[in-house]
Amino acid sequence: MKNLIIGMVLLNSILFANVGVIKKIEGIVEIKRKGDIFLAKVGTTIENGDIVSTKAKSSVGITFDDGTRVSLEEKSIFIINKFIVKPNQKKYNVDLELRTGKGMFTTGKIGKLSPKSFKLKIPKGAVGIRGTKFIVEVE
Repeated sequence: MKNLIIGMVLLNSILFANVGVIKKIEGIVEIKRKGDIFLAKVGTTIENGDIVSTKAKSSVGITFDDGTRVSLEEKSIFIINKFIVKPNQKKYNVDLELRTGKGMFTTGKIGKLSPKSFKLKIPKGAVGIRGTKFIVEVE
């Protein structure tokens, strides 16, 4: 039982660790985390499992720990399913999803070290990267 509890704590710390930070906000941006919804502000940390939503006439800029940058325009819904970039351990697994809206992506270390480990899901398909900067719009 004790090992199970320790395992759950470790898994929770990996899955919900801070993976980025909000650097810029205009308008109203919400984050849904573990069932709670709160207003984001500059400096708010981003965790695995977060859902970031921009309202009308709003935008947000997020910088992830490896230097990856994401800018979302109004009426966007963006999900951070998993963001693991640990070059020292050779662990790379980036799984993001843009449900609606428009986003500009500039990959950080993941784009150079393991581009095949970067996945961006969209409602009808997926985006793989071979470069480091791209724009995606989902209507």
